[in-house]
Amino acid sequence: MRSETLSQTARHAITPRWIVAFVLLVAFIAACIFLGRWQWDRTSNILDAERAATAQPAVISEVLLTPELDDATIGRPVLAEGTYQAQALVSGRLLDGRTGLWVVGQLVMSDGTSIAVVRGWTPSALEISTPVQEVAIRGIVHPDEFFYADAPTDGETLVTIDSATLEQIWGVELLPGYLIVTEQVPAPIGYPTPVPPTVQTADVAFPLQNFFYAIQWWLFALFAVVVYLRWLWMDARDAAAYSTTVAPS
Repeated sequence: MRSETLSQTARHAITPRWIVAFVLLVAFIAACIFLGRWQWDRTSNILDAERAATAQPAVISEVLLTPELDDATIGRPVLAEGTYQAQALVSGRLLDGRTGLWVVGQLVMSDGTSIAVVRGWTPSALEISTPVQEVAIRGIVHPDEFFYADAPTDGETLVTIDSATLEQIWGVELLPGYLIVTEQVPAPIGYPTPVPPTVQTADVAFPLQNFFYAIQWWLFALFAVVVYLRWLWMDARDAAAYSTTVAPS
């Protein structure tokens, strides 16, 4: 019975009316696939463009606009110019398997604002002086470190980098978070040695709207196939029932 029903439906599908319906179905599916692929490509293009824009360093005053860092700011590359006015050391930091210290400087910029900057790594605290000339740096924005928040400090030697603690030590107001230097002009000679960023560089939000538009068009194509087959089966069934009803006994 099932094979007979399928056979009747297949014969009904090659009638002129349903051949036209099939051609329209193919055209609609092709349009949905094209539009879905266009939205998919647009999603990729938006991601690539926004990631490229995010990867470009911005002036620090354009990035650190709020008292607290948000997820979009952490990992951003920024540019800053100024002079180092104070210094602190953070102990227990590894570089190439060796334990040493991070050298953290207070960078005072032309507008008078200051931010903590990890200048680099040193194996010991000896002979690490503060540069007197103005520097231009490129750095990666990091959030304050809150682990071991209650650890005691030994003078200017810290366990973690926390802008609030550094404000107390240096007696100045700091921008939130800190920077790890990736480039500096003029370049430092000898120690401190540059260190790699410890956070993942910032990414952009996935453009869900365009992504769902792409899925939507492909679902339309699938829905059209289901509707076509359903209507074809129902029409073939009704036609067979009518033929049986009007057939001479």
